[in-house]
Amino acid sequence: MKNVTFSSFLALVEELGYALAQLARQTFRSLSEMSWPMLMVSCVALALALTILPLALTLFIVFMAVKLVVAAFIIRKQRNDKSS
Repeated sequence: MKNVTFSSFLALVEELGYALAQLARQTFRSLSEMSWPMLMVSCVALALALTILPLALTLFIVFMAVKLVVAAFIIRKQRNDKSS
């Protein structure tokens, strides 16, 4: 593994900042060339994505937790039945 120095870390952060600035310029350039209806459609799509994706992820985590709890109770009941 390479020895990381402060100067190499600083160069990496500088490169990251440059890449993010380029991305922001490209995004604003694309947004300025869009028509108003297309801009509205993309804003609505972005809003839907930002609301639905976290909801889906949260529901997935909740259902997996419920599944684990139910499985734990079933396994415990089966172990108690075998030992009796």
